[in-house]
Amino acid sequence: MRVRLTAVVVVLTIFLGFSAGAGIPPAANAQASDIPYGVASESYYSLDTATGKVSVRVHAEYINLQSAELPELPVWVMPGAMDIVVKAGDKVLEHKLTPGSEAAATAGFAVTTLPKPLKKNLKTTLDATYTLGQNSGSLINIEPGAIETPFIGQGHGSFVFIDVPRSSDNVLDPGCLLAAEQPGDIKDAGLERWVCGDVLLIALATDDADTLARCAQLDDRCRQRVDAAVFSAYVLSVSDETKRGVLESAVKMPDGRDVTLTLKYFKRDSAWAERQFDLAKRAFPLLEQIFGFPYPFDEVMMRQSHHIDAIGAAGVAFSKTGDVLLATGTGVDDEVTIHELAHQWAGNGQLSKPWQWEGLAEWATRVVAPQLGVSPRDWGWQAFGVNFPLTQWGSMLGGPPQYWYGRSGAFWSAYEEAVGGREKMTEILSRIDDDPGAWRLQDRWFLDQGEWVSDRNIDQLFLDWVFNSETAAPLLATRRAAKDQVATLSVHALEAGLSGLPSDIYENLIAWNFGAIPAQVARANDVVDSYARVLQLSQDAGLGAPAKVAESWGTATVATTAVVVEDQRQAILSIIAATEQLASEPEGSRASTRLAEARDKYNAGDFAGARASATGGVTDVYNDTAAGKMIDLAKEKQATFKAGFLGRVGMFFTDPAGDLAKAEAAYAAGDGAAALQLSRGAYDTWDNANRRGIQRLALLAGVMAGLSFLVWFLLQRMDRAPAPKRLGEGHFIDASDERRGSWKDWENTP
Repeated sequence: MRVRLTAVVVVLTIFLGFSAGAGIPPAANAQASDIPYGVASESYYSLDTATGKVSVRVHAEYINLQSAELPELPVWVMPGAMDIVVKAGDKVLEHKLTPGSEAAATAGFAVTTLPKPLKKNLKTTLDATYTLGQNSGSLINIEPGAIETPFIGQGHGSFVFIDVPRSSDNVLDPGCLLAAEQPGDIKDAGLERWVCGDVLLIALATDDADTLARCAQLDDRCRQRVDAAVFSAYVLSVSDETKRGVLESAVKMPDGRDVTLTLKYFKRDSAWAERQFDLAKRAFPLLEQIFGFPYPFDEVMMRQSHHIDAIGAAGVAFSKTGDVLLATGTGVDDEVTIHELAHQWAGNGQLSKPWQWEGLAEWATRVVAPQLGVSPRDWGWQAFGVNFPLTQWGSMLGGPPQYWYGRSGAFWSAYEEAVGGREKMTEILSRIDDDPGAWRLQDRWFLDQGEWVSDRNIDQLFLDWVFNSETAAPLLATRRAAKDQVATLSVHALEAGLSGLPSDIYENLIAWNFGAIPAQVARANDVVDSYARVLQLSQDAGLGAPAKVAESWGTATVATTAVVVEDQRQAILSIIAATEQLASEPEGSRASTRLAEARDKYNAGDFAGARASATGGVTDVYNDTAAGKMIDLAKEKQATFKAGFLGRVGMFFTDPAGDLAKAEAAYAAGDGAAALQLSRGAYDTWDNANRRGIQRLALLAGVMAGLSFLVWFLLQRMDRAPAPKRLGEGHFIDASDERRGSWKDWENTP
């Protein structure tokens, strides 16, 4: 944002909405605590943009805050208000109008005589209606097809509602939100309702979705409360395109993509628009080039606005949406256009402090403007003779805008020189979008990144310009000690071929959590020493230098890298041991092939696979030897095996001879593991035949016993007589109930 200094006095007048000579009740000029009444109000503005008319309705509830009775109350109205009617219920009240002045930028007020004086702590409600007709001036412009004006509420406790035609091109103050609930009659009329409460609160809450949602739902906490200004909303609505011009062009960016640049303006200012649009087209790619990271959107929307000029701003940028508002005839229009476009890379969406976003926009303007034939103003900030730290901008009173804009811009020029020039500066700025999750970037981010990119100590630069040197110096000294330890570690690591920093050390550095760093650095040095020994061990074993540890060092924690180093050491030892044990193995054998695989896997960084293959090669040799012996034992057992009754039972469903044949085939093929398993199985089949026979017979006997018991149980159940039944209710039951049935009764049936 760029301020227009000549408008400061006008800004105060507009936002207070009062004039000392206007005959306003004394309370209007008083501090908020001295106002004799409290008010909660809603002002409704319905725009008929096509005809250039505005209908206004005010609903205000007052409470008397003083001991004296109040016979009158004011209703604030827009300059040019017509057909004013003030009511208490259905009763029309008399009022005395002090009209506002568009030329003097003051609101009007209707001092209304109450039906009876309002006593202390009592409430009353007033409703007012009026209309606004065509008006053209520096503050208000209402004409058929175009409405551009601020709107007023009733001061503290106000909501301002603005109903605009959906078919028009509408722009509302950044502190206004689309109302969450749209009344049916508003939608039926082709309008949409916006709510403007405490515009400062809403405008500063762009990152707070909860606050924005509450305000859109008309939470009372969002009513105007910070500023006493009655001018609390602004709208630009255009339905007649002949009132507005549009310039649009595709701009080729440094990365080769096209960004659509649009400027919407009033036709009466065509010459201004054409100049600013041409300037913007040439400046936009240059800005991306010096910031070093791509503009995040596919289009940028620039709009001419008289409202921001009226409140003292020459331009306003919204880096989260790609929108820019520009005033006209500020005397510095060209540099303002470049400055506001620069905010698309350096805005309050990415950065946390005014000295960052305004200073970087100033720096960028001074870099780009001379290439476009524009000479930026000299802020003359040194002439103020003060030395406020830049971090205090926005958090303290004092220092005019010239000082803050000038000093913050000058700092970034000094920063560029301190880090080694334009190329280093762009490299640092290009990192702004590396992690959007870390936005909004803090002061310390630029100190850290500047030192990492430039490899220079820039503590003193920040102590001289940015921080309060008295309070910041001890912290920076602690930081410097930690940085020196880390720098020594980095040199040590480079000697072993490791670059970068372990992630836990890096994260503590950027979080300025310096207490944990000494212990982490000591542990990291131990890991580097271990890795150096591992590299020597690898070289002695005739192995390569896989990059797995180097990759882990720059991305993982110290503990994780220590594990990787130990995995590499174990893999080397396994390969060395396997090489010694397999020295007599012929080339091309299964074991020697496994050993070659182990070396390949090691060099590829697969340490676990290398250990498995090396161990597998040794195991293969063992299996081959053991399989040969086991096959001989199985053959001997086959030759001496004589099966009795139990042995024959135990040999049912087995084929040890077949398994032995398969074992010999596997042994011949070099598969010692399979040969050993098959031959051992064949041997066990012959050796355990009798025992298996006993087990099978015992199992068979158990099954037969179980079946016998089941048959006996079923016969018993069938032989049991049924319970006696009355005559006629079942077979074989006589009247005396003396006869009992049996499953053999069929034999006695005649």
